Amino acid sequence: MDLKEVFVPIVRQNVSPSISLKELCAGLEEEGVPYRISAESEKLSSSLPISILVKGNQFMVFHEKLPDGQSYLNGTEGQERWGGKNAARLVKGLPLCLE
Repeated sequence: MDLKEVFVPIVRQNVSPSISLKELCAGLEEEGVPYRISAESEKLSSSLPISILVKGNQFMVFHEKLPDGQSYLNGTEGQERWGGKNAARLVKGLPLCLE
């Protein structure tokens, strides 16, 4: 039996220095949701339905129930903490923060 760990996978792909992974992770931490950061080539297995891709100067939050390639939330530099917080709120089933 393959037991999956509980964390939000964050995949880095050619990340621009202008985007703050630290702020993205801080948003997740504020809501008490664990995460793991990996490179594009690493495979992370999580039991949570949410994953985050940070590519270039943007991030995308994906949900397993959406079609492949369709993101639930998108953001760019300056919105990282908001994105992490809302990804965590999706995990917890709470309403999203619009600000």
